[in-house]
Amino acid sequence: MLRRLTLWFLSAALLTLVGGMPSVLLSSCAPTPAYIEDDCHVYEDLGLLRVNPAGALKRHLRIQAAFKVCPPEQGLAEITRKRIELKHHAISLLSAQTVEQLQHPLRAEHLREKLLITVNEHVLKKSRVTDVFITEMELE
Repeated sequence: MLRRLTLWFLSAALLTLVGGMPSVLLSSCAPTPAYIEDDCHVYEDLGLLRVNPAGALKRHLRIQAAFKVCPPEQGLAEITRKRIELKHHAISLLSAQTVEQLQHPLRAEHLREKLLITVNEHVLKKSRVTDVFITEMELE
């Protein structure tokens, strides 16, 4: 009984203390970015990539992609500086795809999503890709 009463008083004291704190300190929302996403630049200088799909040495996937990167100036500078690293990770990802995956009706959307995740996880550190545009794609 004494333990319940003590817990109740501690809970009430904590709620009173928290209730008096400014709502800014209790907010779990991320801060608003200091840029407008529509102002972010599109990086188009990766060039045309040509890879063999996994297990198909006589077939080729040709693909070209552009990356919308934010924040505008810093993001474009970082992805431009890391062009070789970006190309390496894109080729690794694309060459791991099987012919069956590349013949799927939603293949472009799947590759777009995988490229976005790969670039954000493995290439960019101070910026992020918010969209990927497949501008050319052909399986020969």
